[in-house]
Amino acid sequence: MSLWFWVVLGILGFFAVSLLVALLVAAILANIGREFGELIEFEPWESSPATDPSESTPETAQERLVGSRSGGLRLG
Repeated sequence: MSLWFWVVLGILGFFAVSLLVALLVAAILANIGREFGELIEFEPWESSPATDPSESTPETAQERLVGSRSGGLRLG
């Protein structure tokens, strides 16, 4: 067998091993990402509380105003 046959065989073997290692690393990272995604709880937008300023009462607006002027201290 000629020298070029062994060179081509070595190059093909290197690419095959590189591809297998890359797929193995990708599978490991996908597994880590999947497990990390399970740790995060996503809360639907429908269940979040309403924070519309027009729904606030005059008492809460006054508490916010007093709290901001007194350095963050709230009365009550």
